[in-house]
Amino acid sequence: MSWKSKRRAAEQQPEEAFEAYGEYQYTYQPQEDQPSSAAAAERARQAHVRRKNHVFFRFLLLLAIVTVGVVVAQQTLFRLETVYVIGNQEKTPQQVVISSGLARGQNMLNIEETDVAKRMAEDHTIIFKGMQKEYPSTIHLYIEERKTVATMQWLGMLYTLDGQGMVMKMENSSILPQGLPVVTGFKASSVTVGQLLGLKDITQMEAYQTVMYELSQQIYADQVSEINLADPENIYLVTLEGVTARLGSAEWMEGKIGAVKTCMGYLRQLGKTDGVLDVADVTDLQNAENEAKYMPED
Repeated sequence: MSWKSKRRAAEQQPEEAFEAYGEYQYTYQPQEDQPSSAAAAERARQAHVRRKNHVFFRFLLLLAIVTVGVVVAQQTLFRLETVYVIGNQEKTPQQVVISSGLARGQNMLNIEETDVAKRMAEDHTIIFKGMQKEYPSTIHLYIEERKTVATMQWLGMLYTLDGQGMVMKMENSSILPQGLPVVTGFKASSVTVGQLLGLKDITQMEAYQTVMYELSQQIYADQVSEINLADPENIYLVTLEGVTARLGSAEWMEGKIGAVKTCMGYLRQLGKTDGVLDVADVTDLQNAENEAKYMPED
């Protein structure tokens, strides 16, 4: 309302006058009653409370909707339907999945990699590499199969080993399998299927792992009949031809195995079936012929 409107309204209000003692006359305009400040404050407080309650109930409704949505999604959307196995060679995907404990229809949100790894560890023939979830219903399992690469005899039993020294299988047999070198000289303390070979001298295990790794890398394990690790500083192996190759320590094993492989090609052409091939001083495959020494038997 403008000041002119206020003025006109004031002029229209009735005036009352009285005279005091017959000398002085006063006039005034009666004022309308105004609401008390306490009543106005109360109404404002009630309005604020109503707004707070409205927001709170809206929040509860939204929370209920979200909770129901999550429950429905867990029950219907995130259910395991497909498992892909990557890395298997001899084992079927079904065998790997059984070892993992996964089953169709499981809740994807409740499947933990640590639980799968623990179940897979119960199968000593499988090395669990990892797991990947692909929502809403797929899991990828990454594995590596342990391969039998060598044999050993202990207390009249025949055992097979992988490249890390895991005991793969036990047989009551004295017949050595074809294509696998037999490891001799182990100072074994315990030999249990599904566990790493227990040795009194840990350097024997380190030497074994190094030798078997290079034989595998250079695809020469099937040309070796025996590996002797009685002294990790004086390792030797025997080839299928009957030549003994002295390797020395486990250092520079890549060059040493490469030298044996190269030199045996020459010795095979010469028809050598015995003698000693000393490659203990080989440190560089390019100079292997200069550092390797062959000593025929007398």
